[in-house]
Amino acid sequence: MCSSIDDAIEIAAASLASGLAIEASSYPKPGNVSPIGDAKNLTHWFFIATSASMAIELEKLIRDIVYSNAPCPKEGIGEKIYKLYTTSSMLQGGRNTHLGYTILVTPIAVAMGLLIRELGSAGGVEVEEILNLSYDIARSCGSPEDFRWISKAILEASPTYVLNYIGVGPDIYNADRTRATFWDFVETFRRHDLLLNEIWDGYQRAYLSYKIICEDYPWKLYEKISIAFISIGSSAVDTVIAREKGYKVALDVMNIFRKASTIISSDSKLWLKYLEILDRELRESRINPGSIADIVAVGTGLCVMEKALSSK
Repeated sequence: MCSSIDDAIEIAAASLASGLAIEASSYPKPGNVSPIGDAKNLTHWFFIATSASMAIELEKLIRDIVYSNAPCPKEGIGEKIYKLYTTSSMLQGGRNTHLGYTILVTPIAVAMGLLIRELGSAGGVEVEEILNLSYDIARSCGSPEDFRWISKAILEASPTYVLNYIGVGPDIYNADRTRATFWDFVETFRRHDLLLNEIWDGYQRAYLSYKIICEDYPWKLYEKISIAFISIGSSAVDTVIAREKGYKVALDVMNIFRKASTIISSDSKLWLKYLEILDRELRESRINPGSIADIVAVGTGLCVMEKALSSK
């Protein structure tokens, strides 16, 4: 295999990882982490550090797929998620900046490995094709050990909401007793988690984010990310808000985002100022649309990757 394949592996890994840092660096995104404000005791540099670590780990994951002959990771998706999450946490002290992002991006990284192996670079491949393949991988590349590994990652992230789902599906606290694939996990919990539902729906919101963000790329990138953030938030109830503040608050925020989306669509020059005010209000109320941010981060990484591979 030639060096262009190795170049493609590195570009794909760095691009996907960069989505996390670029999204966290954009402003304004009401209630979310940015260089001027923290959210949920998470500060901006945590995401920069995580992104740097994730680039290295994604490169290893994609390279393993490229230089193997198997259509799926031999360990299954679950173990890949666990290793990617835990190793990428080290530079910032193990804080949960990226569990949701990791669950979303792992099937995409596997898809890129398969495409680079097949095509030699994956330059020029449509993002829609990449996401379709990612969906197929999520469905078919399962291992009976996936649930155990994903549960381990969830417990290390220590989200307080886990107790809310006892009895909903397999017991995360006793995962060693359960044999379930990644897709079983998605299917069981998707009604309670926007990100799992995003995978179930074939990454439709991530694709919409990518389309918005890549318009006029690279100019006004942060503004496009803000617009994508509002667009996705105006059509989905954020899981993080629903778990921490209740479903009604999450529904109210979605309706506020709809108003913001209307202002943006009207071409009013005041939309940025309105988002800045809304950001202060949500931050003061400790309301963080973290699930929306993960989806937009994936769309950002996809945009960067497409442009980088096509210009290579």
